[in-house]
Amino acid sequence: MSSYHHGNLREALIETGIQYVSNNGEATLSLRKISTACGVSHTAAYSHFADKEALLCAMRGHVTAQFTETLVQTAELELPL
Repeated sequence: MSSYHHGNLREALIETGIQYVSNNGEATLSLRKISTACGVSHTAAYSHFADKEALLCAMRGHVTAQFTETLVQTAELELPL
């Protein structure tokens, strides 16, 4: 997992959370684990997300936005006939 270095912490937490769930499943996800993986204190994560459910919601939104962007880009491709 990538660590956070003076950028967008909220985005880093979301992306690290997605990687974590992909590798370990949702059941063991916690803000504390994601904070540690990003190299920040757990209180830093709570300044962006109220709880695990808020992080999961943001993760779902992020994945949905990426998927939608990919679909739009694919639909805009001109295919040879």
